[in-house]
Amino acid sequence: MRNVLILLAMMTVGIRAMEAEAKENLRILFVGGHSDKETFGTGGYDTLEQTRLVAERMASWEAYLEERFSEVRVINAEDYDYKMSADYDVTILDGEPKPIVPRKTVIENGRYSKIIYAKYFPDNFDRPIITISDVSETVGRAIGVKNDWMCLCLDNHAYDMQMDHPIFKGPWPVSLTLTERPTPAGAKEYASITGEQLPETFKMWKVGEKSYQENHNYKIGMVSRHGGYLDSPDTEIISGGESAKSRDAIAIGRHAGWLHWGFAASPGDMTDEARDVFANAVVYISRFAGHKVIARKLNQTIFIREEAKANARMYSREVYDDYVNTIEDFNQRMRDYADSLQRVEAGGKQLSESEKQWILVAANPQPIETYEEYIQKRAGKLYEKFGNDVEAYAKYYEDNAPYFYGSLEDYGEILDEDAKALGISNGDKALLNRAITLWQSGEDAAMGKRLLERYTLLRYETPEEWRKWFETYKDKLFFTESGGWLWLVNSLDEGVEGNDYGVLHFGEIDPDEVARVETETTASAPVAASSAVVGEGKDRELVIRLKIHPGFHIYGKVAEKDPYIETTFEFSPEGCELEGELERPVGRMLEIGGSIVYEGEVVLRQKFRPTVRYGGQLSCHITYQACNESMCTMPIELDVKAEF
Repeated sequence: MRNVLILLAMMTVGIRAMEAEAKENLRILFVGGHSDKETFGTGGYDTLEQTRLVAERMASWEAYLEERFSEVRVINAEDYDYKMSADYDVTILDGEPKPIVPRKTVIENGRYSKIIYAKYFPDNFDRPIITISDVSETVGRAIGVKNDWMCLCLDNHAYDMQMDHPIFKGPWPVSLTLTERPTPAGAKEYASITGEQLPETFKMWKVGEKSYQENHNYKIGMVSRHGGYLDSPDTEIISGGESAKSRDAIAIGRHAGWLHWGFAASPGDMTDEARDVFANAVVYISRFAGHKVIARKLNQTIFIREEAKANARMYSREVYDDYVNTIEDFNQRMRDYADSLQRVEAGGKQLSESEKQWILVAANPQPIETYEEYIQKRAGKLYEKFGNDVEAYAKYYEDNAPYFYGSLEDYGEILDEDAKALGISNGDKALLNRAITLWQSGEDAAMGKRLLERYTLLRYETPEEWRKWFETYKDKLFFTESGGWLWLVNSLDEGVEGNDYGVLHFGEIDPDEVARVETETTASAPVAASSAVVGEGKDRELVIRLKIHPGFHIYGKVAEKDPYIETTFEFSPEGCELEGELERPVGRMLEIGGSIVYEGEVVLRQKFRPTVRYGGQLSCHITYQACNESMCTMPIELDVKAEF
């Protein structure tokens, strides 16, 4: 009996040793916060239930990771600080941490103007990290990680996997089970626009046991945009996935040390094969310690050159016919659905309000534009030039493709007349060389400087400095369209000149741009005003900008001995509370101890705290007297109003 016990003890020790050996020697930090229930756009949820569901999902991840890796720490996102990642080989983010810079919006004159995304990581963050589903967009947006939000519509199957990629090889051996499944309808729809022919079925690999389409409110995965993903070093597309978007939408991809795992399932709902692949992905991304993002995709809808090909086809009769078929198919499906609902109602069942709305939708079918209307709506300013000449549009995009570029502030194409005049594509580094020569030789210094500042992140004062930089880095230069149509240096070294996006001041609120006054002033109406609300949550301020007609001034403070009328600001808060006093500019003193006047453009700020979630308004009634050297107006009143 004693020998049997010894043998059992030895076997137990052996099994534990084998289990220990099976674990990868990596330190993993898991940051939770999401549940298996989809909460985006669902109109709210029970807080207590959500807390329980988050805990269940975190427990599933913890048990799974502890089976695979030597050291695992699990925390909630609200307790995470990016500095913690320095102590771990890989961080897995499945929740939204507290931002290091809060999100801000600008609402000008009651209209949305600009959004500044919250920032969760510094630009130089270089620790390996895996982001799950839409967390990729949430935490990566502000620093330009290419794992952006194309669509929260990824289901539980992958396709177009790069089968020779390390995550499908080991250290846990994987043999993927592939089955033929129908080509997703979204992929077919996008293919019709580009003229691509897709097969009726794809070989697909099952990642999660549950489909969000078959399980109500089950968490949904996210796909990222393919366009421009590979136009910079240190990027790779590993797999596509079954979604409502184009075939090339990215389900698994890597940008620098950031790995996007778009599938939403927690380990408890993953297939056995997916659990092995994810563990391999953890091991794989751990190799990228020290890899920070170089090319930053700060505008997720920025124009890229391949879109010119789609634009060239957009006006064809074939694409128009597909558009008509899509609308007709939608209208018919709505009619069929409405008919079925009406039959149910005739049978005695009471319809819900949403079902009644569907009947109204069916009764008001989507209109179908004529071919001419279709072209005019999409061509914009080009319609004035080409009208209904379909071939002219195609030729325009084909001829100018080498000279288009995009903006971080917009989504359309811009034709670079400078590059076109030189006949050199902006994607050819010869353009930089030629621009430096234009400046250096004096042939056209202005054009040279424009091109260099348009396509680089440098702002040198002399062409000699540009020449030195170009000759130093020309063998390491690469061109990125999605990263802002820029020539950057392929180097992870600190202090490399030419990779600092800070020069663009993108993602900052320029005080000189907020609440710009568009109304023109006159001598009879010498003051115009505009307003904007800046900020998010409880941290907001009303910005009032006054534009004063040249030669006129208004009074910020009137001395006792002067007969003028001081400018007053009377606030009427609705759904908010004022915080502190109105911040005013210093102004100019007319004479020592005298009145203070405002001239030119004046910016005033009033902080406030909303007391309602929606529908608040902060109005300001302004009374002023404007004077110039020869006359003063009667008191004039004007109002500005800001909604939030």
